Amino acid sequence: MTEFRGNKTRGPWRRSAIALAIAAAGSPALAQEDTSKLDAVVVTGFRASLNNALASKKNADGIVDVIKAEDVSKFPDANLAESLQRVPGVSLARGDGGEGKQITVRGLNAGFTRVRINGIEAISATGASDINGSTNRSRAFDFSVFAAELFNSLEVRKTSQADVEEGSLGATVDLRGARPFDFKGQTLSIGLQQNYNTLARSSSPRVTGLFSTRANTGVGEVGVLVSGAYSKRSATEEGYEAVEMLSANADGGFCSPLGATPQSPADNAQRGVTAANCGFNLPRTSSTTAYNNVFGRTDNYGGTVATPAAGSGAFHPRIPRYRRSVAEYERLGVSAALQWKASEATEVNLDLLGGQFNNNRYDNYISAISFGRTLAAANGKPQTSIVEASFNGNGSWEYGKFNGVDVRSEGLLDVNNTSFRQHVLSATHKLTNDIKLEAMTGISASRLSSPMRTTVQFDAPNVNGFSYDFRNNRNVPALNFGIDVANPANFTFGPTDADGTVHGQFVGRQLNTGNTLKTNAVGATWDVNDHLALKAGYSARNNTWDNFEISYGAANGLANPAGFTMASVSRLITNFGKGLEGSGYPSQWVAVDLDKFRKVWDIECNCAAVPGSQLVTLNQANRTVSEKINAAYLSADFNYQLAGITFRGNAGVRSAETKASASALVNVGGALQPVTFDKTYRDVLPSFNLTAQLPKDVFVRFSAGKTLSRPEYVDLAPSASVNTNAQTVSIGNPQLDPIRAKTYDLQAEWYFAKNSMLSAGVFHKKIDTYIQRVSERVAYNTLGLPDALLTGGGTCSITGGIPACPTLPSSTVTVSRAANTPGGPLTGYELNLQMPFSFLPGVWSNFGMLANITHVKSTINYITRTATPTLPQLAMNAALVGMSPDARNLTLYYEDSKFSARVSAAYRSKYLFNVLGDVNGHDVTFVNASTNVDFSASYNVSPKLKVSFEAANLTDQPLRYGRDSQRDDTLLYAHFGRTFGVGMSYKF
Repeated sequence: MTEFRGNKTRGPWRRSAIALAIAAAGSPALAQEDTSKLDAVVVTGFRASLNNALASKKNADGIVDVIKAEDVSKFPDANLAESLQRVPGVSLARGDGGEGKQITVRGLNAGFTRVRINGIEAISATGASDINGSTNRSRAFDFSVFAAELFNSLEVRKTSQADVEEGSLGATVDLRGARPFDFKGQTLSIGLQQNYNTLARSSSPRVTGLFSTRANTGVGEVGVLVSGAYSKRSATEEGYEAVEMLSANADGGFCSPLGATPQSPADNAQRGVTAANCGFNLPRTSSTTAYNNVFGRTDNYGGTVATPAAGSGAFHPRIPRYRRSVAEYERLGVSAALQWKASEATEVNLDLLGGQFNNNRYDNYISAISFGRTLAAANGKPQTSIVEASFNGNGSWEYGKFNGVDVRSEGLLDVNNTSFRQHVLSATHKLTNDIKLEAMTGISASRLSSPMRTTVQFDAPNVNGFSYDFRNNRNVPALNFGIDVANPANFTFGPTDADGTVHGQFVGRQLNTGNTLKTNAVGATWDVNDHLALKAGYSARNNTWDNFEISYGAANGLANPAGFTMASVSRLITNFGKGLEGSGYPSQWVAVDLDKFRKVWDIECNCAAVPGSQLVTLNQANRTVSEKINAAYLSADFNYQLAGITFRGNAGVRSAETKASASALVNVGGALQPVTFDKTYRDVLPSFNLTAQLPKDVFVRFSAGKTLSRPEYVDLAPSASVNTNAQTVSIGNPQLDPIRAKTYDLQAEWYFAKNSMLSAGVFHKKIDTYIQRVSERVAYNTLGLPDALLTGGGTCSITGGIPACPTLPSSTVTVSRAANTPGGPLTGYELNLQMPFSFLPGVWSNFGMLANITHVKSTINYITRTATPTLPQLAMNAALVGMSPDARNLTLYYEDSKFSARVSAAYRSKYLFNVLGDVNGHDVTFVNASTNVDFSASYNVSPKLKVSFEAANLTDQPLRYGRDSQRDDTLLYAHFGRTFGVGMSYKF
């Protein structure tokens, strides 16, 4: 049931508390109060927003942090997530282009945080690159969809309450759009800004506007508000990726030295493999010393053994490559609100919100592709000789030189269009002086349409002299490709040779996914007396998630027309590496020109004239999950004095029944068949929040409750998907139970001076059940899945020595599936300080500071391999995925009647991206610690005109993913540049 804001003003004790809070805050927005009776100096701007937010926090029953409108709009933030990272315990996860995407709260990742907009839950589906989290099809909210200007209040509720919907282990974030009664009379404002990014070397506009009016009519007071925000942004990323780390013996191992025993690969006349050669024109040039050193490594600590056969081999990048990604973002958001106060007893609100977020992303890579290819699939790694190798003290293979390497230039165009719409109708009516009724109905819908994800690859087979070298820079290696990668003549695109040599490929995908969340709720409040209020309510929610995905492609290339040259379908990536760590990068390389390429081969025609362009219907992912959630609650708000101390808070219980239905179309024997599974579970969730108001303006708060977080939709869907290139299989589990936990919070707040606060708190969550993806390496043909999933129809076969699919039924694949496992404890503390320097003399009194620190510790028992008939179960203890043990925020600000400036720094420590165990020879993937520094300043030219300057990511903070806690291999390293903006706003 939605928590209606009107509940906070019932009863004389509540009204008096809030009146005092408003007086302290000096809020100019709440025009409904009789401000003529307040004999206080009116504070505006950034200080006013801080004071207003502090008053809201002070009067909350649970543990709540608030950001008010001026606070949001004045931070140098691209979107809401970057504003929320200033809240204690909130850390930011950045997506493509370095922009804030999702948040974690107290170590719990975005999937554990519910976001409500104007009172009802919302989810936003967005597209992204695979390495940065891929498409968001989860319950997590992507804040990149909306600009901060559309909202005037952000509230992070960290404790549970009976009248707030269940579903969050981390926090419930409430976003509320502006309403006309927030303003006095008529308001019209417009804002313009121009931004420039140093890496993209391009400028982009940002426009905002708001109009609000209110008037008394014959049927009561009516208010109307319309606001909008539009922005375009060009973002460029540059960096290095390993894609995956593989052991030397994976995918058939490397080409063994001349005369070595055992010989690898074995003789194969079709592929030109003999005792002297690993393929046609590929002599065995592996150094015996380097080869034995590589294969003799059996652990992560640099240890060696006497013979290559005894070790699994050192770990190397699966596809070492440089990347330049260029993304064009276009964001439009519109909100509208209608308020009608029919009488002192009745008020009706209609909130409307719409958004469109378009993201066209173009990725270009230059890579060594053969390290991730098998002999059977593409004449890959087993034809590559190891010429030189060296290792660092962690056991990482830091330098290697090779012959017989396939070099690839790859271009990917990903078109993603996210639409969001919401309408919420709510009403309150005071039946009597003591009884108030409330009702709400609303729909929130988000849809991602990705009509195009097209990848084209040019290959340069069997190159000698390729090397990667981390010795001078552990983050970004120097890659020497052995050829001039800026010469189109060195690359090929065409049909696969008879011996299996690949000369280029293309693949594509279409995707459509979305969520629809419907909420209906009613409630009632009875003020029994000045000290006690009883509340009851009921809500019915209907949530639906759907996903449709279909692919196409030609693994064996296409025949070239007469007169074809590579120069006619290619272009150059130039000026690569500006601001990137290290040296030894190619400043330019050949890349596909997709427009020219499609004029030669219409690869998106879905027609027989272009083999491989047809959509593969048998390989589609067509899934749906629906949930019907009925919940009721009963609670009591209380306010009593005992021994001169005021105790207030609430106690209640919430009962929720969830009926889930998951269905999918699954390829069974070459035909698509629907399968459906149902699941019902019930939960009783008590909660208790107590605040003691002690002398000297000290507040002590205690909260306890039971909470739950429902499984992700993609984990529930009963489908199977296969990535034949990466050799991975993902299977759904529609019988998952939710994650359940017991939570406890204790916090003390000292409001030691006007508009100042110092707080300290501890929290503990006992996670009873957890959901994790369990991975294991097994043969594909042991999974009970049809071979048709490998090809999109029929079975895998070998014709003329050429496989019809990259993964064979006998291939060993990595299988991933979600499962309920035991949970574990999460414990932490928060320290928070808000302090204007008003105690200092003169101009120094205009300074102030915000600072907070959060420390979290958790332990989860991860199942890293399920038991098999021949292998025991393996497990490891580690922190929660996505949890930074330490997060710190600091903002220093200055503000007077004309000028305002502040600098903000947000730090989050290293955190786990996923837990792998030893299934693939690594324990974890992690994201390195980061500190983001932003600056903002504005000057009031007149009471109506303001000019501003903003600077984001001043230190050009990079993003780095590491693989394995001991070796610390670089999986990804990218940077995004600095962004500067100048703007103005005018209030009419």
